[in-house]
Amino acid sequence: MKKFVLTLLLVFCSICALQAQNVQSSIMSFLRNEGYSPSYDSDGDIQFKVQGDLYYVIVKEVDDYAYVEVRAPYSVDLPLNDLYAIANKLNRGKYICKCSAYQDGNGVNVFQIGIEFIATTTVQAQIQMQHAIRLLPIYVEAFEEEL
Repeated sequence: MKKFVLTLLLVFCSICALQAQNVQSSIMSFLRNEGYSPSYDSDGDIQFKVQGDLYYVIVKEVDDYAYVEVRAPYSVDLPLNDLYAIANKLNRGKYICKCSAYQDGNGVNVFQIGIEFIATTTVQAQIQMQHAIRLLPIYVEAFEEEL
């Protein structure tokens, strides 16, 4: 009996680990099924376009779950302090996304809008991706109004 219970426990843990590893491929399949044309960028992250804007999906496998962030970065010709002000204003009014501003390695000011979530199954990842794809364009529009 102990061997049977131990075997079931090991099988269950293996299935959970496999489900987390399949999150990235599940997101790719989901995006294709929704009519997007996702591809992998040079870092191995997923990229796709929504209403002409380029979005990235970064998946980090952590033990038995996956940390996922959907991002929409923009190179902007505004001073970094102005981008910080816009990010703070949007962050105060919108609690689902995270807005940030930074200067990349080439000295270009970047404003980024992201939605983060954790998924342990492919179904969770697909549901969260539906929410991200529905909500991110709203935040992008709010950012464009600030410019």
